[in-house]
Amino acid sequence: YRAWQHDIASREDKRKREREEAEVAATRIGSTTLTMGVKVGDGGKLYGSITSKDIADALARRGITVDKHKIELDEPLKSLGTYKVAIKVMSGMSPEVTIVVEPKG
Repeated sequence: YRAWQHDIASREDKRKREREEAEVAATRIGSTTLTMGVKVGDGGKLYGSITSKDIADALARRGITVDKHKIELDEPLKSLGTYKVAIKVMSGMSPEVTIVVEPKG
């Protein structure tokens, strides 16, 4: 019985730690603006696009590790502008990172 109680307490502590870590990550993500420089052709059309992997890599360079599958991007970003992209950190917690897509150079 005592081992069972210890096991439950241990799991609750782990969940609490995970939630606290997720809240810290959510705060960092929500206050982050990524500026992505891309090659642009005539009429502001991008050569290529910004994908979930590009966003995950840019966040990683800032010390924020995110699984690219948690980035809620319906389709790659294909034009210049400012975007808000949600990242699912934990169930019920999806902060938005600001992404500015601008011409490179």
